[in-house]
Amino acid sequence: MISATLVVLVVAAGCATSGDDGASSQMTAPQGSTVATVVTVPVTTTATSTPTTTAPPTTVTTTQAPTTTTTTVPTTTTAATTTTTTLAVTTSTMTYTTVAPVTTFPVFDLPPAAVGGLTVEIGGGSGEVIPEWDRNSESDVATYRLWYSDDPGATKTLLATVAHDPADVQLPAYNSPGNRIAYVDLRAQIEGKHCYQVSAVDVGGNEGPRSPEVCFPVTVPSVPGDFEVGLGGGSGEVSIRWTRITDADADHYNLWYSEWPGGTKTLLAAVAHNPAQIASPAWDAGGGTTEYIDYPRILEDNRNCYQISSVDTTGHESARTAERCSTHL
Repeated sequence: MISATLVVLVVAAGCATSGDDGASSQMTAPQGSTVATVVTVPVTTTATSTPTTTAPPTTVTTTQAPTTTTTTVPTTTTAATTTTTTLAVTTSTMTYTTVAPVTTFPVFDLPPAAVGGLTVEIGGGSGEVIPEWDRNSESDVATYRLWYSDDPGATKTLLATVAHDPADVQLPAYNSPGNRIAYVDLRAQIEGKHCYQVSAVDVGGNEGPRSPEVCFPVTVPSVPGDFEVGLGGGSGEVSIRWTRITDADADHYNLWYSEWPGGTKTLLAAVAHNPAQIASPAWDAGGGTTEYIDYPRILEDNRNCYQISSVDTTGHESARTAERCSTHL
């Protein structure tokens, strides 16, 4: 609101006023003076704005002595603004490749198996030594290597390479019945042993393990020593004990049994020579000895008789020990 003041200049020679007693009094202004009367005139000014949305006006009345001024103030309501945000959606396409299951496996080039059936015999008119062996069954076997030493257990040297295919076998080797190969050792005969091993070699040059050694004349392992039979355990078990042999090719021991002295023996057990491989009811008794516990079928004195023999890696068996029978049962 804007208030304007209007100034009225009155030029008069005099002005009469009334006193409280109703008598007229004369107030005389100086000659030629000007009396200024101030009159305040209310002026109403309305300011109008253009809002986005205009609500009905609200009237606010302000009382001010001695002047009353009425101002009309419009009420402005600001419209709510709604902002819409659009999110960009990115679609990714994944491609899956289906792998067929593996139905074939890589073939590893394994060496051939050990050659079996090696024998050594005397043959020919001059007493040549003839080692003979079985052909391997693998389809990729190409040749055989024949190894030789004069003494059992000695380091072998290569004596000959012999073809696997029967059509390729050449003298002094020849094809023997039963899908076997023989080789005539034409070296000068010497006193002592003639010991052989054979290994198979495939087309890739892989050599298989050598066969067990076989010698001529055939040698058998030593006889176990210190063979004893006695009472063992709290239930009348029989304890059989022996000293292991020192032969390099010793493999195991055969324990033989009969119920009566002098009776025909049957094989009761095969006990490993290597202490680490001995299994219950046998065990390593220390000092190079092995002990075996037997549970007798009949607990009578001078019954349950035993013998023992040793067997080497080629299957040759020694002579049996003297018979020992349990006593004091």
